[in-house]
Amino acid sequence: MRKALSGALPATLLVAALLGSAGCGGDGAVTGAGPAARSGTPSLSVPTTDTTEPGGYNATDRGWAQLMAPMNERTLLLLDLVEERAADPGLSDLARRTEVTHRDELTRLRGLLRETGAAGTNPHEGHDMKGMVTDDELRSVAESRGKAFDTLAMTYLREHLEQGILVSRGEEDSGAAPAATGLAREVGERRAGQLKALRLLGG
Repeated sequence: MRKALSGALPATLLVAALLGSAGCGGDGAVTGAGPAARSGTPSLSVPTTDTTEPGGYNATDRGWAQLMAPMNERTLLLLDLVEERAADPGLSDLARRTEVTHRDELTRLRGLLRETGAAGTNPHEGHDMKGMVTDDELRSVAESRGKAFDTLAMTYLREHLEQGILVSRGEEDSGAAPAATGLAREVGERRAGQLKALRLLGG
């Protein structure tokens, strides 16, 4: 079963819970998320303080960027498929517009990772959670056709957008650096608009 963040989880624990999840560890290139790994439930063993580090960043800032970067990278692979093969022209157009904003966000997220000293690491390698498009999901979408393709693609895109809103809200509440919390606010607002557009298409 895929791990999903609960909306009832305190905002201060959102990113920390993800970073502490079972099966969510090890170093690796951010771009190389592997096949889905079904593992345990999130650990909520969180430090009592979130110490601000050089540059004004704290662990929540770093953890949020480490999560959002691979989430965007994996979703861009899905968006590429949708642009080319969606049966609904409206869905294809939404994918094109979403791709543009996701690429811009990814550039800024990588900049944050460099500033926090976390560039080149991905603690979420192979982490199976809602919002992180897996290789198996990409294969399922690629093997679908017509309305079935659109339905499946919209399901995974909706999960991505919903989780992006949730974790970005946690970053806004618990992050320290304006560059990170400001980007999180933008991401949350953008995801809400994209989610509304997706729902109008039936997603």
